[in-house]
Amino acid sequence: MKALVKIGRGENDIELREVPEPVCGPGQVKIRVRAVGICGTDIHGHPSLKPPVILGHELAGDIVEVGAGCTTRKVGERVTSETTASICGKCKFCATEDYSLCIERKGIATKAEGAFTDYLVIREPSVHVLPDHVSYEAGAICELLACTTHAVMEQGTVAPGEVVLVMGPGPLGLLCAQVVKACGGWAVVAGMAKDKSRLELAAKLGAERTVNVEAEDLKEVGRSMTGGYGFDVAIECAGVPPAVTAALATVRVRGRFIQAGILHKDVPVNFEDVFFVREISMIGSHTQKPSSWRKALALLAERKVDLEALVTKQLPLSRWREGFDMARRGDAIKVVLKPD
Repeated sequence: MKALVKIGRGENDIELREVPEPVCGPGQVKIRVRAVGICGTDIHGHPSLKPPVILGHELAGDIVEVGAGCTTRKVGERVTSETTASICGKCKFCATEDYSLCIERKGIATKAEGAFTDYLVIREPSVHVLPDHVSYEAGAICELLACTTHAVMEQGTVAPGEVVLVMGPGPLGLLCAQVVKACGGWAVVAGMAKDKSRLELAAKLGAERTVNVEAEDLKEVGRSMTGGYGFDVAIECAGVPPAVTAALATVRVRGRFIQAGILHKDVPVNFEDVFFVREISMIGSHTQKPSSWRKALALLAERKVDLEALVTKQLPLSRWREGFDMARRGDAIKVVLKPD
């Protein structure tokens, strides 16, 4: 079968290769892949990457086989999957299902084979059934939605009535705005002039306010919406230093700053202002865990989140270069590849 393989750590070290079909072992589920989302880590790489490895960790498909000992999943189910392929099962993080923090964890598309291919084999506990109304294409974004619920609901603990800045109208930002709204918060999505169509989509998806930071003073917007205090919470989703600096400046005294976007460069921080003057809580949020998935799937089942609107381009796996280029340039909100 054909698979998109990361052969080195360089951004262009990717090849479409012929690989053996995986074998389903005990406690594992074999999925016929139907759709896989392109993530920024597929393009730019991930710190834990161990090439050569098949890329692709945002997926949806059908179960075609279950291994010995499996009791919760069955052949024919339409599913999506967590990224956890294996864990130690003994450390304090595994005991609390904080699998992403287990030092022996192996994730698909980094240390275990990913989904940019025809079939994926994954441990049964990582597999979740899709709601009937969710398409394969939208189901492929469930992993990103779980990352979002982790950031907004678990790390950020956004409460009803809070005014929340979402910095960056990419797929993560657009999902954060929807989850903030589902929590009863007010989402303010900020972007640049080039993000006009994405900011318009954010408004359609329920954002209370959108801001072009090149035309408006973001800090003043926050103050005007909060009686002069500033945003209760700021969630940085763009993953670029200027966005971090701009978002931090808008947070009220004793507010919360959540770093959800993946940063590839260091960011200078005025610690005296952040910690001593305003007493801001700075919180990191990376990837997801089982509780994040339960929250994400509940929001989907209740139709409180629209994933379909974010899938703006679908391509066969053989046209992966075109898809990666589109995602890199930002020509599409979310590009989904489908096995040929």
